Amino acid sequence: MTLTNLCTLACDPNLVPRVRMAIAVIAQEVFLEAPTTIGYPMRWNLAKTVLSPTDAQATSLMVGLFVRPPMLAAIADIGSTDPAAVAAGVTDEQLLDAVRDGWNAISGVSPATLAQPALAET
Repeated sequence: MTLTNLCTLACDPNLVPRVRMAIAVIAQEVFLEAPTTIGYPMRWNLAKTVLSPTDAQATSLMVGLFVRPPMLAAIADIGSTDPAAVAAGVTDEQLLDAVRDGWNAISGVSPATLAQPALAET
């Protein structure tokens, strides 16, 4: 897909409500994580911030979600470069996976932090 098509897809008004719900679902998952989870404070803070995401938050997150490798692969599997067709072909599970996959980056957890061993619970 071209950058223009990706931009159109990331701004698709039909996807915004679905992305909002995906963000809220993953936020709930993050709230259930152990405090020893790597990057937990930042992951939890993002969850708290976007628990009830606005359209503007969802739209801004969509840009980052649609350029991540798993979503690009899902888009390629749909077999169309038409943003409307791609938006209709993206499944809820693909959206949830994209939000899960991007949560650390969006919350500010660096790859270096992820490479560290998990904290032990005391």
